[in-house]
Amino acid sequence: MSDLRREFGRKAFHMLSLVYLAGFHLLGWPRMAWAMAAWLPAVLLIETLRLKVPAVERALHAFFHGMIRDTERKHFSGIFHTTAGCLAAMLIARGEPMIVGAAILQLALGDAASALVGKAFGRTRLFGGEKSLEGSLAGLSVGFAAALAYGLPPGVAFAAACAGALAELPPTTPWYNDNLWIPVASATVLVLMGVR
Repeated sequence: MSDLRREFGRKAFHMLSLVYLAGFHLLGWPRMAWAMAAWLPAVLLIETLRLKVPAVERALHAFFHGMIRDTERKHFSGIFHTTAGCLAAMLIARGEPMIVGAAILQLALGDAASALVGKAFGRTRLFGGEKSLEGSLAGLSVGFAAALAYGLPPGVAFAAACAGALAELPPTTPWYNDNLWIPVASATVLVLMGVR
């Protein structure tokens, strides 16, 4: 499987974070926060079993057909960080729908655009790493458009997109995962800017 096809599969799976946004709108605040708070320990348990029980690891690796990155083989995967990041964004926003929506869309759409455009067209490497200027600009543009579509004024939408794009820049390591920090950064900036 090529790097681009694998990344496309990961990002298609990554779109499941939109389920959290749909749940937020269906259940409302604070019910969705309670549901997420109950779901996060279940994700933590599954991830811990994957890391500690070889049979579980083999089964999940086979099921997700190579979508688990090498850095995730011995550490928590993106699903844990995505769940934690979406819950954190809801809590930071205190249930404000525009903040929650914009923050989760930065993750679901902006991060996906960064990765896919970066893999397909990225030529200008940033800071000597794997991230590219082309991918980062794509993520920023898509994040900006998503925040505008969610009803934020242009300046505020741009700030949310910049926060998401900056949180996406550092490389993924066992100790840093942008799936956690993109929605957290976007939600924090929007709260600080007084979005209501």
